[in-house]
This record gives sequence, structure tokens and C-alpha cells, in this order.
Amino acid sequence: MKRYILILLAIAVCVAGFNADAKKKRRSHKRAAKKTIVQPEPKGYESVEGDYEGVMEYDKAKYPPEYPGGNEGLMKYLSKNIKYPKSTQKNGVQGTVVLQFIVEKSGAISNVKVLKSVDKALDNEAVRVVKAMKHFIPGYNEDHAAVRVLYTLPVNFKLE
Repeated sequence: MKRYILILLAIAVCVAGFNADAKKKRRSHKRAAKKTIVQPEPKGYESVEGDYEGVMEYDKAKYPPEYPGGNEGLMKYLSKNIKYPKSTQKNGVQGTVVLQFIVEKSGAISNVKVLKSVDKALDNEAVRVVKAMKHFIPGYNEDHAAVRVLYTLPVNFKLE
């Protein structure tokens, strides 16, 4: 009788351990799914500069590119590195410059383009800061192969 109780107890412990591992995997999968980045749609913006000739792969990315540290890391980088142009500061110019660029398979940034212009000086500063950015974690397709991805980034300039 004791032998059967010990066997049942051992089976119960094994099942409980297996169930806990399965729950852990489901939780980590849910956390990974929450980290996806949603980029704003560039609807209604006029193209100011840039050329995307030959770029057709960007629409195949199932997993979007991500800046190291996620959106939080990207916002920290922008706030730390943007220098508000003095000429626009004096004139009280502020607004949101919307940029679009390609995140290459290597994570490098190319073809930076201004979609929504506020002021030439603000546009140039936003482009300068984005071109100086370190590499992104590239986007991937469903086969987990790196692909080129079109990325839209609004850069806010606000006087305080």
C-alpha cells in the first residue's frame, strides 16, 4: 500500500513540474508578443526628399525591427542627442517632423526621408540624429530571415 502511495505521489510531482514548465513557456511567449512595435501609418504626408527605388522587401517583415532597448531606448536616444536649432528656438518654431527610413538586413539605417516637414532646420536636425543612430535589431520574415523594413518615426520638437 505504501508503495502505491509513493508511486502516486511521484507521478503527481512529475505532472505538477511538467505543468509549471508549460505555463512558464506560455507566459514568456505572451511577454514576447507584447514587445512588438507598431509604427504610425504615413497617411497624408507629402514626400520632401529621399528615394526608395528598388526597395520592395519591406512589406514581407512579420517581425518589425527594434531599436536596442525598445521604444524606451529609442526615446532616450532621441531626447539625449537632439539639439534644438537656435534659429528655430528664437522664432518659436515647434512641431513634429515625420521621418521614414529603411532598416537594412544588418540593422543599419539607410534612405532617410522626410515625410512631414516643419522647418528646414528642424528637418535637418531630425535627419542628422537618425543617421547617427546605432544599428537596429533587424526585421524578420516568417522564416526568421532578416529583411529590409520601411520604418516611420515621428520626431517631436517642443519648446518648454
